[in-house]
Amino acid sequence: MNSIITILDEATTNKIAAGEVVERPASCVKELVENAIDAGASAIEIEIADGGQSYMRVTDNGCGMSADDAHKCIIRHATSKIRSVEDIYAISSLGFRGEAVPSIAAVSHLQITTRQAEDTFATHLLLDGGKVAADDQMGAAVGTTMEVRDLFYNTPARKKFLKSERTESGKINEMIIKLALAHPSIEFTFINNGRTAVHTGGNGQLLDTIANIYGTALAKEIFPVTYDADDIHIEGYVGKPSVLKSSRAWQTCIVNHRIVHNLVLFKAIENAYHAMLPKSGYPFAMLHLQMDPASIDVNVHPAKTEIKFSEEQAIYRVVYHGIIQALMQQEKPEQIATVPHISSFQAEKMEIAESIAEPTESTTASSFPETRPASFTQESLDLPEAKGRVSEAHDVFSYAGGVAGHAEWNHEAASRATKQEEHVFNEILDQGSASGAAGVPQTDPVIVFEGDDSVFIPLGQVAECFIIAKKGQDLYIIDQHAAHERIRYDTFCNRVEKMPSQQLLTAEFVEVDAEDMTLLLERQEIFDDLGYVYSEAGPNTLRMQAIPSDLKTSDIAGSLRDICKFLHEDKEPDKAEMRHRSLAYLSCHGAIKAGNILNIRQMKQLLEDLFHTDKPFVCPHGRPIILRFTPEELAKLFKRT
Repeated sequence: MNSIITILDEATTNKIAAGEVVERPASCVKELVENAIDAGASAIEIEIADGGQSYMRVTDNGCGMSADDAHKCIIRHATSKIRSVEDIYAISSLGFRGEAVPSIAAVSHLQITTRQAEDTFATHLLLDGGKVAADDQMGAAVGTTMEVRDLFYNTPARKKFLKSERTESGKINEMIIKLALAHPSIEFTFINNGRTAVHTGGNGQLLDTIANIYGTALAKEIFPVTYDADDIHIEGYVGKPSVLKSSRAWQTCIVNHRIVHNLVLFKAIENAYHAMLPKSGYPFAMLHLQMDPASIDVNVHPAKTEIKFSEEQAIYRVVYHGIIQALMQQEKPEQIATVPHISSFQAEKMEIAESIAEPTESTTASSFPETRPASFTQESLDLPEAKGRVSEAHDVFSYAGGVAGHAEWNHEAASRATKQEEHVFNEILDQGSASGAAGVPQTDPVIVFEGDDSVFIPLGQVAECFIIAKKGQDLYIIDQHAAHERIRYDTFCNRVEKMPSQQLLTAEFVEVDAEDMTLLLERQEIFDDLGYVYSEAGPNTLRMQAIPSDLKTSDIAGSLRDICKFLHEDKEPDKAEMRHRSLAYLSCHGAIKAGNILNIRQMKQLLEDLFHTDKPFVCPHGRPIILRFTPEELAKLFKRT
């Protein structure tokens, strides 16, 4: 009987194994730079061409290799980092598997030049597809240079999956930035197509490295983090809630000097900022964690970016409380954001408050009936109740501080909105600041919906953010910004399918980061459908010729960042979802904000317009607009039952 199982030859197995380690040029650069770091280098220079597909070079001034070690390093599973399987459970080096160099050699033309201090000449090897094509000696400085040419030349199936030169260069740039942040005592130089893209001083000061990479302006907007608990030490920097990016590119987590991607760490960062963040974007966070190597497992994947913690809850607590402490230690509230300063007690209570206000399966936009105001009944106006949490419902008032300042009053955009909206808000800025305006009814405050006996009576305003109203025996709290946001959104949705644009008399120049620039240029048809017309004016600069008609020029950068954030999360976005995302942004940035004082007449008109929308209970982002309290729930709050 014929055997159908075949033992693969060495060349084939090497190419297969290379796919786990070398997915793209960026992973190749990562492996070579980490080897240089393990070699004790104090200066590392990286040069690429054509996004790394045609050429990559990594040069370091580390300890170098002997001729014997140079030949051994191209053999799979040959390593100087570990000696036995027990060493895997206490890894202190970045590399240890002995797969990187042979994997790279198997799918490229590799050149190795290396010299130790005690050697007169350097060892020079030329490899073709993993096989040694030339072996000689030459003069060179102490250290190692790895040159990679024609990556994936012998595996065309893998090469066709590479992205554009800009995308691949961006991935390499991002990787080098994170490596530099992980090792501020090393001088990094990154040269892309002959131009120096990144250079750090290597003086050991993390703040200086951050300034070298992101600029001094950002370095002034961040705060130091230092925290110790559960045998874990954390230090680094976090940014103000206003310092945002459309992706997690500004969030770098380092564990024992190793760059890691771990959802627990990202979730801790996200929850630490909690309600302080605007509606889209990720805050800056550069965190170094030091812990016992035996408490982590880095042998999860050949790329070594995934990591397992033996105590994930402890990791979460340290990161969460470390960031909270850093933000709360600032002397003045305005040092961290425009939102009011909150105590650590309030920070914890925010979680309870948001969980009450957070839309559940029964309160999402898609779950509400497509009813018109004339068909409203008692049942359709009753909000789903937060069962079992009513005793904590009062904490929603502490949430007011968290949402204050998230939306801006866009008077210019409002003046272009519908006449109905103008009628409601044309006196907000003129009369709203008058000391007595908020408490004196100018018209009958009773709202009666046609064809229905339901009556809403606005009673006043709390924290210049929430409208308090009464209907029957029930009490209602309405988020004024979210309500106006819903009104504006429905108005926009009733317009033509394609987003209307406004031509700019003079072009506006907008700075974007390299990652977003790649999206903006490669997915230009998406932005064109949303009303944006632009061209590239520089490496990180757009020349804007047209923008959506209701968008202020000062909001261009923020709106582009919001769309890019969605594209980073969803590689194949639905056209309708993209339109919704853009309209939601316009609705938010043109709506009244927390802090605008409304009088009773304005509250009445706002509620009346709100209940002429299709989904008056949730804003376009899916958050609740109204909270309802029955007499029974109020009695429980006052312990009358």
